Amino acid sequence: MFRKTVSMVTAICFTICNLGTLSSVWADDKAEDSEDSEVQFTRTIVPAGKDGWSIVDVRRVEGTQIILSPAVGSEINLEESNRYALFQGGTSYTSKVDLSILRIGVSGFQSAVFMKKANGKLAIKVQYRSGPRIETRLIGLKDDNELRRLREYIEHFNDVIKGEYAIGDSSAIAVGSEFPKYTDQSVSFEERRPRFPVRSRMPGQVTLKDGQKLKGEFVPIFEDGQILLESDLNIQKIAIDDIEQLKFFGEQGSNAFGQAIGQGVAGAAMGALTGAFAAWQANANVKETAVWAAAVFGIFGFATGLIRGAKATQSGETYKLGPVEAKKGR
Repeated sequence: MFRKTVSMVTAICFTICNLGTLSSVWADDKAEDSEDSEVQFTRTIVPAGKDGWSIVDVRRVEGTQIILSPAVGSEINLEESNRYALFQGGTSYTSKVDLSILRIGVSGFQSAVFMKKANGKLAIKVQYRSGPRIETRLIGLKDDNELRRLREYIEHFNDVIKGEYAIGDSSAIAVGSEFPKYTDQSVSFEERRPRFPVRSRMPGQVTLKDGQKLKGEFVPIFEDGQILLESDLNIQKIAIDDIEQLKFFGEQGSNAFGQAIGQGVAGAAMGALTGAFAAWQANANVKETAVWAAAVFGIFGFATGLIRGAKATQSGETYKLGPVEAKKGR
């Protein structure tokens, strides 16, 4: 009984640690959005190919290029990202340096260009693969000192990971050094921030600019600048330019129950694996502990899925098209 208790406690600790890790990743992800909270975006609808359509925030970004270091040249490519553990989230290498930019992970990373924006602020233009498309995202930097510290990290990378070189809060690279090099090379691109995808039929409502409200089911098809809304067996084509806002009513109850079942199965599987590993660590009965852990985690996953599904059924999201401020309400 004692060994089983120890193994179960160990399994729960593993799970809590994993949840804590996920929370830190999301925290870093949200940190990217803190850049330029006062900047205006334009919220609109764009096609997503076979995946339907999406609501996105769009803005034009302009500035001039900064060459961080001769070690990486005009941009950081995928090979250099792997070599220096950049844009890969927290790693054993980057944990040795107190530099927030090293904790940011970009899934599907392709390249990064450093720039000084038209308003004088420093940022990184990051290109990443999202399905079949290459998207562009802007990540803000604090100041020139952060650039110089990042240059230090790259140029002393081997010594940093060995613990033989420490990067201080204030960079050892003097202000006004040749690198980072501020150039006159223009950088201009369109940044899109996805807000809500429509990949399947969803109940909702469209409010037009003339005040008319249309209820029905959104169809994941985008045609000639129009979205489709099915109501009473009739399909209406609605031009994006005529839309004031869209409201989504959430998932149907059956989808919510399906989500609960899915999370329950996933929880049971994770519990079985975690329980087996914990039992092995505690020298307890592996089979018995795995069954207990699978049951406990499965029930917890089902309950969590049911709660989330119920909330999704009862609530919806509202998106007003047109000018919006970054990180403001929908």
